[in-house]
Amino acid sequence: MAPLSDLFPDGPRADLSAGAPRDDHHTVWRLREMIGEPRDQRGPARPVAETDALIRRVEAAARTAVPITISVDDVVSPPKRSRRTVDPLTTGAAALAVLAVIAAAAVGGVQMATASPAASSVTALEADEAALQNGHQSLITTRDRIIADIASQTADAALLRGALLNTSTVPDPASDRDSVIEVTDPAALSTALAAVDAYAAGLATIVVPEAPAEYERGDIDEESLAEVGSAIDSAQEQILALDAATTEMRSIRTQLDALRPPADAAVTAYAATFAGNAEAAASRYPDADEALQTALVEAAAQVGSTSLWGAAGVTTLEVYRDAFAAVAADQLRVEIERQQGTRRSSPRTDAEETPPPADTTDPGSETPDPGTSDGEGTP
Repeated sequence: MAPLSDLFPDGPRADLSAGAPRDDHHTVWRLREMIGEPRDQRGPARPVAETDALIRRVEAAARTAVPITISVDDVVSPPKRSRRTVDPLTTGAAALAVLAVIAAAAVGGVQMATASPAASSVTALEADEAALQNGHQSLITTRDRIIADIASQTADAALLRGALLNTSTVPDPASDRDSVIEVTDPAALSTALAAVDAYAAGLATIVVPEAPAEYERGDIDEESLAEVGSAIDSAQEQILALDAATTEMRSIRTQLDALRPPADAAVTAYAATFAGNAEAAASRYPDADEALQTALVEAAAQVGSTSLWGAAGVTTLEVYRDAFAAVAADQLRVEIERQQGTRRSSPRTDAEETPPPADTTDPGSETPDPGTSDGEGTP
């Protein structure tokens, strides 16, 4: 926008009496630049014919106007719903339901009005007694199972220890003395025996306590609130004792379950050495029958893949021991046959075998006459 100083160069105090402005053209130009071009004072000319025609149409429509009436029949009304008929069955069912609700409310009100505090306490006492019975049965079952597991695992440990010792060696067939051959790894055997002994010792230290006595309600007057309340207190005390015994049994179960894994790991490591022992036996007894060597390798693999606990494990160890003894005995048989064959291949004569006796007679001596006796000669 142009400033006022440009529109009025003569300033606000210009002398208006001096006549017309000197630069009227300049002022008009500035006004056009600030405001814009001047608009035409006259509006656009409209044709007179169109205006007259519009007037005539309006007047004609007013003269011929007819009022519009709408009949009631033409109005669309929604269809009326048919009136329902009374269903006797539904009405009867509703009436019975209402009567049942009223009867239940009446019975409940009567029971509430006639119920005594002692009766409600008896109900609570019976609930506690049911909980005591279920908890006591569960405790007895857990205790019996723990005792049975300790006994069976103790027997398994003793059986396995004996089997480990009895199957670790076999008699040496090449020795006439009580010499033995070790058929397993002595170091692994020692570790397994130590683990089994620790397992058995741990089992022996477990003491299973006696279970609390089974709850029995004494003779009480169920109409007496004081006696019923005293019975409830006794039941609650028994529940607390039962909970403590149950917690102790769970702790014993945890202790029992923690004893077996170390022994299992040591026995498993010992069983894994049997395959190497079988290969070493094949190198030690190369002349043994191939079928016997194959049976020994299979028995070693069976030991490594089978649990050694229980009677089945003992049988597996015994099969391996017997297979090892058979390979060692067959090796001795081959060696004896080889020695006998060597002796037969180089026979000796009777003269070489039995030399003649040496002559011990003095050649300068004479043989005495058998007809003469000592001190007597021929005359």
